[in-house]
Amino acid sequence: MAPPPQRIIEDEEEFLNDVAAFHEKRGTNFDRDGKVSGRPISLHKLYKLVLARGGYDALSAERMQWRTLVREFGFGKNHEGVMTFQLKTVYYKNLAAYEIATYWGEEPPPKEILEDRSAKGGNLRTRTLENYAPASSQANEPATAALDGNFDSADEEQVTPKQEKTESEEPGSASRYPMRQLRQDPKRTQMYQPETQPARTRNIRATDSPSAPPVQQQVYQNTASDPYNPTFDWFNNYKPSLSRPLTLQQVKTPGNDPEFHTNKAKQKLQKELEKDPRKLREAARKFELLPGLDEKDSRKVVPTGLNGPNIYQRCLYGLRSGIPEEEEFALHHLVKVSCERGDKYKFEGFPYLAESLLEKALQITELVYGVKWDVTYDEDDEGLPLNTLNAAFGTKNLLERIQLTSTNVVDENVEDTDTSRKLDRLKETILVLRNMVTLADNAIFLSRFPLFKDCLTIAITLPDQPRLTEFKLSALEVLEHVTRYWALVPKDPLYLSLIPYMESSDRATLISAIRAINNIGIDTPEIHRLTDIPIATVNQLFNFTLLDDDLLMETTLDFLYEYTAMPENNTELLTKIPWLLPRMVGRLTSLLLHESITREESIIARQPAKTSPLPCPVPTIANELYVELLRYHEPERSSRWLRCCFEESPNDDITQIAIWQAYQQRFVQHNPIPAADFIKNVSTTFSTAQAQVINSPVQARFIIKGIKPRRVLVDVHGRPYYKCLWHITHPEQGDQASRLTQKYLCSTWYSSREKLLAHLISDHMGIQRTVEGQFAEKDLPNHRICRWHQCKHRSPFATGREVTLHLSVHIPATPEAMSKLLHEVAFDGREPEPTTIKHHIHYTAFDTEVHPPQPCGIAWMSVMILRNLARYANKHGQPFEKDGVKLIEQLFGSHKYALFKNLASNKTLGNYISDLMQLLDKAENEEKRGTKREREEDGETTA
Repeated sequence: MAPPPQRIIEDEEEFLNDVAAFHEKRGTNFDRDGKVSGRPISLHKLYKLVLARGGYDALSAERMQWRTLVREFGFGKNHEGVMTFQLKTVYYKNLAAYEIATYWGEEPPPKEILEDRSAKGGNLRTRTLENYAPASSQANEPATAALDGNFDSADEEQVTPKQEKTESEEPGSASRYPMRQLRQDPKRTQMYQPETQPARTRNIRATDSPSAPPVQQQVYQNTASDPYNPTFDWFNNYKPSLSRPLTLQQVKTPGNDPEFHTNKAKQKLQKELEKDPRKLREAARKFELLPGLDEKDSRKVVPTGLNGPNIYQRCLYGLRSGIPEEEEFALHHLVKVSCERGDKYKFEGFPYLAESLLEKALQITELVYGVKWDVTYDEDDEGLPLNTLNAAFGTKNLLERIQLTSTNVVDENVEDTDTSRKLDRLKETILVLRNMVTLADNAIFLSRFPLFKDCLTIAITLPDQPRLTEFKLSALEVLEHVTRYWALVPKDPLYLSLIPYMESSDRATLISAIRAINNIGIDTPEIHRLTDIPIATVNQLFNFTLLDDDLLMETTLDFLYEYTAMPENNTELLTKIPWLLPRMVGRLTSLLLHESITREESIIARQPAKTSPLPCPVPTIANELYVELLRYHEPERSSRWLRCCFEESPNDDITQIAIWQAYQQRFVQHNPIPAADFIKNVSTTFSTAQAQVINSPVQARFIIKGIKPRRVLVDVHGRPYYKCLWHITHPEQGDQASRLTQKYLCSTWYSSREKLLAHLISDHMGIQRTVEGQFAEKDLPNHRICRWHQCKHRSPFATGREVTLHLSVHIPATPEAMSKLLHEVAFDGREPEPTTIKHHIHYTAFDTEVHPPQPCGIAWMSVMILRNLARYANKHGQPFEKDGVKLIEQLFGSHKYALFKNLASNKTLGNYISDLMQLLDKAENEEKRGTKREREEDGETTA
C-alpha cells in the first residue's frame, strides 16, 4: 500500500519495491539502477534530495538548482551540464510521476506527455493534454495518434504543423535593408557563387528613423571576365585550384629511431640546466677518472652522443675482464637474458662467449681443490702438467688426472665473503650454460667442443658437499640436453662418472642422471650399448616402479627399456637374480592401463535379420473421402483418387487390371471413366508412371511401371489417415496370402483419432453410448478383450472407462506417428538396429605434438619392455629352461589372460600388445610342432 501524502519510505529496498509496483500499475518501465555517466546512483537518495528542495517543479523553476544535486553524488565538474541533464532525466523517467501520486496525492499526467517525452521544462503537476504543447523538436510526432492508440494516414493531416505566418513588410523596406532582398536565380549553366558581402543582422528599434536609400554608383567593368558579375560564364571559365602535395612524416618509434627519445630527454635536461646556472656549473665539474693515470691528468669530460656497446657485448667483455664487479654484472644479466630470450640468444652470434663461460666454470676446481686447470689447443700434449686440458682434441686419461689433482679438498666449513661471492658467480655461470642449451642450436654448438665435455666431467666428479649441490645439479641438467649428440663408448669418462648417480638418494639428481644416460646417442647414427650397470642398481631402479611417482617411474622405465634391449644384460639378470624378470613382467602388465581414460562404447555383437516388407494392397478409401471425391467430375475424380491411394516409385509396378478394378468397384454407381481413358490418366497424374506390356511365353502382362500403392492413405490435401488395426479374425486361421496382405485386420480408415476411437468402442467392442454420451452398460461381459495388433493385454475389461483408456493408448497421437506405426507393422520401416554390447574401452596417453599422434607415457613404455623380454626369451631362452618349461612360459604364462584383456580393451596400445601376443604365440606354435615331430619319430620307431 502506498504511503500517505507528505511521507517518504525510509527503507531503500521497500521504497524501490513500491516504485516498481507503481510503474507496473501505470504501464511504464522502471530502472532500479539509475545511471549517470555510466555510474549507478541511489534513486532513494535522489528522491529525498529532490523533495527536500521542494520537489521536481520547484527545482525546475529556478536556474542551476539541478546542478547542485550532481555534486551531492560525487561527480566532478567535467561535463557538469551533461550529467545534470542525465540526472534530471533519471528522476523524470522513474520518480516524477511517483512523486505527484504518492507525495502530493494528486493524479499524475498520462505517460504520453510525461515518460514518453523529454525531461525539458517543468510544471508537471499542472500539465494536462489540453494545456501541454510539445516542443518544436517533437512537433512532427503524431501525438494524437499515440494517445488514441491508432495511427493512420488520416491522422497525419491533424498533426502536421501549420505554416507560420511572417510579419508583413513595410513598403520600401527592401531598399532600406538590402540583405532582405532575394538572391537572383542563376542561369542553369552558371555555377553557383555565394554572396560576397557578409550578412550582418541589425536590431531595429522603434526610435530609429527611416534612413534615406543609398545612392548607387555606376561601376564600369568587364562583364566577361568579372566573376562577380551575374553574366559571368562560370562553366566555360572555371579553373580548378591546384592541389598541394601531401607531406607525410614517419612517426618516431624505438624501432626506426632508437635514439630519438634519449636525445629528447637530454635536450629537456639541457634546457632545465640552462635555466639554473648553478646546476649547469655543477654538471660541468663532473669528470670521469681514467684508470691507471694520475688524477689530474686523467680528468676528462665524458663526450656526449656515444651510447657505448649493447648489453650483450657489455656482458661478454665484462665476463672476460676478470674484474669481480664486472663479472657479477655480466653474469647477472646473462642469467636473465638466457632465461627470457633463450630462443634468440645463440652462441653463434657472439664469438668467444662459449669459451669464456667454460673457462669461468672450470674455476670451480680452484675453489674446491685449489687447482687451476690450464687449457691448451695443441695436438701434442705430451709432457704437459696434469692440470692441463686439451680443448682441441679432448683430454686423455681425464679420470686419472682428476683423481691425481683432487687429493687436497678445501675445508667447506671455513668460507669467507670472497669465496662465497666467487661460488655464487660460478653457480650463475653453470646456470647460464643450462639455460642456453635448452635451445637445440646451442646444444649442438657446444657438443662439438671437447672442452665442454671435459668441463662437465669435472663438474659431476666434484665431492659431495652441500655447497656444491646446486652446481652439480645444473651440470646434470646440461647433460640431459647434450648427451643425445654424443656417441659415448662404454669406458668413456663421462659415462662412467654418471653411473654412480643412479644410486643417489636425491630425487632431482637421480632423475637428471638417468635422463642423461637415456639420451646418450639418440641423435647419432651409432648405437649406444648400455652396459657395465651394477645389478644392485638395476634392482633398485625396478623398485622405483612401485612408487606413486609418475615422473620417476617414467624415467626409470625408459632406462629399463634400453637396458633390456641388450641380450647380455638380460642374461646377466637371469644368472645373478633370476627372480627379478618374472616380477618385472607382472608389474609391467599391471601398468598397461596406467592413468587410462575409460569410455563406454557399444560394439556390434550380431547383425539384425533382414525381413522383406509385406506387400501393400490398394487401400480402400474411407467413407468421408469417398463423399469428398464425388464432388469432382471425371477425369479429375480419378486423378484425385490416384493421388490418395498411390505414390511414385520408379522401381515398382502394378497390373493395369488391378488398379482399374480397384477404382471401378468403388465408383461403379457413379459412371466411372472408361478403362482406356483411366490408364492414360494414370500416366498424366504421375510423371514416373508408364503403361507397358511384358511379353511372356504363357501370357502377356499389362502393367503400369513407376507407381505403387500407398502404405498410408492420404486425403486430397495430402494429410495421412488413421487406420484400424483390430484383429477381425485370428492370423493363424487364414491362408498364407491372407497373412501377407494382412486381411485379418479391420483396415478401415478415419481422418482423426477420435473417430477411430469411436469406431473401436462401438463397432468392435460393441459398447453403446446414450444420448448424453455415457456408456449404456456399466458392467461389461467377460468376453470383451482387446484385439489390437500386437497388444499383450489379455484380461477382459470390466467397465467402458477401462476400455476407453486402454484403446486411447494404442492410437498414436499424430498422423505422422500413425504412418510410422503402419510401416513398422508391415516391416517397411527402417532396418532394425544390430545387437550391441557395451564395453569399457581404455585410452592411455598420446603424444599430440607429432603427426599422427603416437602413444607415450608409462603404459607404452611398459609394453615395449615386455616386447624386449618376449623377443629375448624366444631367441636366447633355451639355457634357462626348467623341467621342460620354456623361459617365455615362465615369464608370461600366468599373465596371458591379463594381456588378452588389455588387448581387447586398450585401444591405444592394441597394435603393440598384438605384436607381443604374436611373439608368445610363435613360441607356443614352435613347441607344438616339435612335440608332433617327436610323436611321429616315436611312431616310426615302434613300427
